[in-house]
Amino acid sequence: NRTDPVVVRADFADGTSDTRSVTPAARQYEVQTVSGLPQNMVTPPPQDLARIKAEHAKLAVVRKVDTPQSWFAEQFDWPFPGILSGVYGSQRVDDGVPMAPHLGVDIAAPAGTPIHAPAGARVAIAEPWFLEGNFTMLDHGHGVFSEYLHQSEFHVKEGDIVTRGQVIGLVGATGRATGPHSHWGLNWFD
Repeated sequence: NRTDPVVVRADFADGTSDTRSVTPAARQYEVQTVSGLPQNMVTPPPQDLARIKAEHAKLAVVRKVDTPQSWFAEQFDWPFPGILSGVYGSQRVDDGVPMAPHLGVDIAAPAGTPIHAPAGARVAIAEPWFLEGNFTMLDHGHGVFSEYLHQSEFHVKEGDIVTRGQVIGLVGATGRATGPHSHWGLNWFD
């Protein structure tokens, strides 16, 4: 882990630049214990592991797309109101099995709560996946993607162009979930 200061420089299209010194700091992440999941969601059998691997391979390909739109420059809104039930970076322990860190936030809300696009985007993925459940991924341009997992319903399809505030789906508990919520993730490329 790096703890020495690092200089970060941003060069802008108008020819100007900005340079800042940033000192990384170690962060303690919480451990979240989740229980009550079906066994096939904790340790999936071989046929489900093959499906998961294929879905994640598709995700890796989609995350390499660099679309020219700049919807990412809009102000992002929260996709829906709810209770923050899972935080970014926490380690998950599912029914006693340690899992990878949680790379998003979980927002709990009643099933059927509308999920809104936080900014304009192109729908990159809108499919039922094994772990993610009903999964929508929005491409906000130049490698900025947002993700919405565990939906009960889709309200968009792959290739659709959505506007900020448009309903893209409904909160649910599909995939690896113990109750109604949506995992909201944000990525820049991978």
